Amino acid sequence: MSNVNISKLKAIVGDNNVIDSPSEMAKYLKGQGKPAVVVLPGNTSEVSNIVKLANEQNVKIAVGGAGVGTKGLSGGIAMVMSRMNRILEMDHLNLVAYVEPGLLHKEFLLKVGEAGLNFPPEPYEVETSSIGGCFSIGDSDSKSFEYGPTRTFLLGFEMVLPTGEILEIGNKCIKNVSGLDFIHFAVGSQGTFGIFTKLLVKLLPAQEAKRAVIGTFTSIHKANATFNTLIKRNIQPTRMNLLNASLAQNAIPGTEGQLVIIDLQGFKESGKNIANEIAAVLTLGGGTDVKIIEDEVEYDQVVNGWLKVRADLNGKPERTVEFLVGPAKMPQALTQLEALTGDLGTYPGVVVEGLLGYVCLALPEGTDKLALAAKVNRLAMSLGGNVKGLLGHKLKSEAYNDAEMWQQTVGLLQELRQQFDPKGILSPGVSLEA
Repeated sequence: MSNVNISKLKAIVGDNNVIDSPSEMAKYLKGQGKPAVVVLPGNTSEVSNIVKLANEQNVKIAVGGAGVGTKGLSGGIAMVMSRMNRILEMDHLNLVAYVEPGLLHKEFLLKVGEAGLNFPPEPYEVETSSIGGCFSIGDSDSKSFEYGPTRTFLLGFEMVLPTGEILEIGNKCIKNVSGLDFIHFAVGSQGTFGIFTKLLVKLLPAQEAKRAVIGTFTSIHKANATFNTLIKRNIQPTRMNLLNASLAQNAIPGTEGQLVIIDLQGFKESGKNIANEIAAVLTLGGGTDVKIIEDEVEYDQVVNGWLKVRADLNGKPERTVEFLVGPAKMPQALTQLEALTGDLGTYPGVVVEGLLGYVCLALPEGTDKLALAAKVNRLAMSLGGNVKGLLGHKLKSEAYNDAEMWQQTVGLLQELRQQFDPKGILSPGVSLEA
């Protein structure tokens, strides 16, 4: 039996913005949990009052832009931020924007582009990602080598804390932190430290030109070898990605073989020269159907195909293993990985982000993820890398037989969460140490 007081929620946000019909709620929910109600706040004050009510009634809250994960939320409140979807200010001179968290990432990119500006972080999900989710998840993406990780594009925010208090931090200055950097500390906290209600984001001038170079290879090793050639020649494009044959058709229908997608964002003439050099390297490395794409529509199709594959993998964390090594170590990493998995070209999914030394494996059905991750971590450690995230930290602790190191990490994360959210109200389905 839920303690949620529906009438009080309606008094806060209005009758039309409280949904308790299971059939109507379903369109906003992801997962098997059964929250008591979906609430759509329209401003910071409403978010604050909802959180205060949840504290009074000891009810859990999970938050999302267009949809909310329901793990651990049975009987609780699903807060959907889609009404808070405005660009509050676009400051062209200072290259910043104030944005509400429910604005869809793709819509923000469109508005920023129309203003002659650029917001580099990739959408986590092509159609449904929000700007609030961009920083709540805070993952790096395949453009991070050139532009830096997602967190560097957040200069400040307004946040409702788990107690209902409102925190404002940051300003339009690029250098606005001395000492402990709480702005970026909040990035990636997945709604456990608070709920973003306004975001101050950094923008860049728009690129003069965009073009892509694509090609296919019979072997994932040959394809990756061209990345090493480009790195040795100090050619550093915006993205340099490789999809194995199992994923390639999802990105560009009809593709046969391992697909290389190299993205160049920058100046017209220099970009043209670099694109020609890249195309020559791919061809000499054994690539076929090598093509330079300059048409805007075709370019967007290629990039959106890449983002779709990335989003599909992001949506299945229980079925993927991710690791990183130095980019120059990737040939050894892929050779050793194939000894563990078999032919990488026919594996359910392999993604290589060549500039970052990143690999993501989509696992076959029935694979013991943790057992494979432990083997992959030993492989990565031997090359100076690691499995990604806290799983990698846990596996490294196990590899060093240092249980104390892991327990200290878990203890610190739990203590931080307890300090911010003493009643454990926010994001019950999120485990920071998972």
